Amino acid sequence: MLLLAAVWPAGCFAAEASKDVELSLPRPLGPGDTAIVEITLGALGRGQEVSVTTASGMPLGTISPFGLRAGADAGTYALPVPKETIKDGRLSVHLSISQPGGSRTPTALEVRGIALKLAPQR
Repeated sequence: MLLLAAVWPAGCFAAEASKDVELSLPRPLGPGDTAIVEITLGALGRGQEVSVTTASGMPLGTISPFGLRAGADAGTYALPVPKETIKDGRLSVHLSISQPGGSRTPTALEVRGIALKLAPQR
């Protein structure tokens, strides 16, 4: 499977609590293409989940790592993106960490990278 990516720098979450991340496709969606958001996570605390929505609040998915060793990276996860959420080749996403007592914006150590990729269907 061929994957093309537009990668956002990992440090994009360190600044402000409510900042959305804008990702760009490497080329326009073609017939049979599927867009995915690929998120690489560092270490998360026990019970923490990463919620991913569009900037307008449409849920794209929740990443809920389970059974990790303390301090271990949580890995890389892919979430499918509905075509209608991509406007002019761009997608704005918002990530938050759910934890007891509420949610917050992830740090650069928790979200190490995020990319909008195209995965052509077979």
